[in-house]
Amino acid sequence: MSTVSKKKMAPCPRWTMIMLALVIVSMLALVDWKNTGVAKPLWMFFLPMAFGMAGSVVAVSKKAYGWALISAIFGIVAVQIMNVVITLIQGP
Repeated sequence: MSTVSKKKMAPCPRWTMIMLALVIVSMLALVDWKNTGVAKPLWMFFLPMAFGMAGSVVAVSKKAYGWALISAIFGIVAVQIMNVVITLIQGP
């Protein structure tokens, strides 16, 4: 009988968790809550990705590679997920 050692994932660094929260906050800032139709500045669409990458860099520096991957992927796909959800809710 062979024993397979399960390697535990490193705990999430505090700053990575803060950056993941900032990804969500920056996504919520992109939503037109008052339905004014005013376009957001282009740089605001890069904020979720920048926060996700910053969280990933922090996680890599703390050797929490799993959290680095999670933060990077979440930062990259956050705006696309938000666009799909808003389109499904409000319609095209």
